Amino acid sequence: MLNIFKTKSNINKALVFVDYEYWFYSYKNNYSMRPNLSAWRKALENQYQIVDIMVFADFSSPAIGEELARLRSITNTIIETGTANQKNKKDMTDFVMLDYIYQSVTDREDIGTFVIFTGDGHFQSVIKYLIQKCRKNVVVYGVDATFSKRLQMVANNFVLLPSRKEIEDSHASMIIRYFARQGKNKAPQTYWDIIEAVAKINSVPKETVKSALLKLIASDHIHQKEIKQGKETLRVLVPNWERIRMDGLNDN
Repeated sequence: MLNIFKTKSNINKALVFVDYEYWFYSYKNNYSMRPNLSAWRKALENQYQIVDIMVFADFSSPAIGEELARLRSITNTIIETGTANQKNKKDMTDFVMLDYIYQSVTDREDIGTFVIFTGDGHFQSVIKYLIQKCRKNVVVYGVDATFSKRLQMVANNFVLLPSRKEIEDSHASMIIRYFARQGKNKAPQTYWDIIEAVAKINSVPKETVKSALLKLIASDHIHQKEIKQGKETLRVLVPNWERIRMDGLNDN
């Protein structure tokens, strides 16, 4: 009874474990987007007192390796799981992450909540152990369509990502990043120029880009401007960088 009371009194204190290979590649392959790390951390901080966020992945691939700088903006605890002779790299990430979770139960008895980001059904046993044997509150984050139903059933609570807002923000960020890469010396571009280019670069449907672009124009994040080009008058698009920075749309 004493152990249960102690756990309840510390339920707001949380350790977070993230399988970033799973998160990164699930978003990339299924949604053509990147995780919004700062927004995710902020949402966690609104619910828990975060003791640490531990991120696990093999960062040897250039695509995910470029994520290291962004990850360091939300945590200093990044565990590289790749090795030169490793055959099954994904299994190694799972193994290392599981080891850290079990060690943390012993070393940090004051922690009441374990937040685990994974979609892998292999984590069912450790979640049961944390809840049933250790009396911990366990919240599991997973990516829709890649999230084991078994994990959802055994956890105290689960969260499906990405949210609708995150998807919409990601599409907007594709357009913002495109403008940022062009620089000031790039020739002005029209509405359809931008839709074509952003859709091609990010491998997303043109209708998706069009919808996001219209919302950015309506919200005054992008201005329409008429310019003279010879005898023609072109309507081009210009980013409102002050408004974009103010609303944090260039952070993702």
